[in-house]
Amino acid sequence: MAGRMRWMAALVLFGLMAVMSHSQGQEKGSVFDLNSKKETSPGYTREVGGRVLSEWMNDLKNIDPSVRERALRAIPLFGPPASEAVPIILERCLDRDASPRVRAVGALGMLEIAEKDVPKVIEALAKRISDDPQSAIKFQAMMTLSRFGIDEGKIAIPALAKMAEDPTTWEARKLAVSLLGKFGYDAMRGPDIRCLRAMVVALKDQSMAVRQEAVYGLAVLGRPLDMATAQVVEKALSTMTDNKDKGISIWAHVGMMNLTKADGAHLKPIMKQLNDKDAQVRILALRAIGTLGKLALFGLPELIDMLNDKEPEVQYNAIWAIASMGTSAEKAVTPLRTLYQKTTVAEPVRVSARMAVEQITGKKEPALVMPPPPALTPPTMPVVPPKPATDK
Repeated sequence: MAGRMRWMAALVLFGLMAVMSHSQGQEKGSVFDLNSKKETSPGYTREVGGRVLSEWMNDLKNIDPSVRERALRAIPLFGPPASEAVPIILERCLDRDASPRVRAVGALGMLEIAEKDVPKVIEALAKRISDDPQSAIKFQAMMTLSRFGIDEGKIAIPALAKMAEDPTTWEARKLAVSLLGKFGYDAMRGPDIRCLRAMVVALKDQSMAVRQEAVYGLAVLGRPLDMATAQVVEKALSTMTDNKDKGISIWAHVGMMNLTKADGAHLKPIMKQLNDKDAQVRILALRAIGTLGKLALFGLPELIDMLNDKEPEVQYNAIWAIASMGTSAEKAVTPLRTLYQKTTVAEPVRVSARMAVEQITGKKEPALVMPPPPALTPPTMPVVPPKPATDK
């Protein structure tokens, strides 16, 4: 099933490329009416495949599903002006034929959506996620849904919670859990209870990738206001702190710190992973510490030591974790300065270290001193042996 979804995604891309080939060489003008063959819109394609936008929109009502499908490939190529086609594309999300239906859902991910149309689009996507018989369309609907903001996407939470338990493919469940973590956030009222309970269920998923996404979501969403749900989440996370997967264990400890008391009991197991021989584990630990911010301040000395790690990506994440502590990380300013002043250090690491110092101190730092360019060595000419003498 995963292969089928990749095939569908490739088909969408191929279709766009195929339609694009018909519009090569189209000249651009300076007037906004895309439905006039004599005028063009500045910066946008006037015609695709020799036809204007209104002609393609008319094809969306054609009795032939292949015609409707081709129109859905063409319309996004008109750019922002094609947003007027959104209402009729929403109708095609209910198309009886799966090919136009998946194209319609994908098109909504590329078109500019007017504010008045956003609720209708999200409702249509939620309907596809919840009820569509095609797994590829469910997945595409979630991909399109991911473009919307936290508050806008909340109406899709019930559909996502249902999808998080869909047995068809782990990739779809993982994406659903990820979106629950996004749309479940609420700074005023605490995390959405429906999202938290769906993630607790996902902790028992057969797929490691789904379990990792669930524990991460529970860790970063924080403590809910509902006491009963908080106890359920705490109990679930407490069983994951000793998980054999180090990533799950790390984020379970982060979740426990956000739910209970932020002390060394849960920070020390995370800090221990900074010495792991696997660079990816060290990076996971640093990202977890950075997420905790000032709650992990008593681990600052260990973070300063990580600035000397041999892996640039580890150094970069150590810098980010330190910077997340804000002005409280003032003891790291001197080591950070020393790091960014070394011309032998990777340039992205140096730039990040300099920015971290500015973030901590609130003051501008001197520009980086760049290493001198390497000296050019003239190429060595090959020695050609003389030709042997020949008798005449």
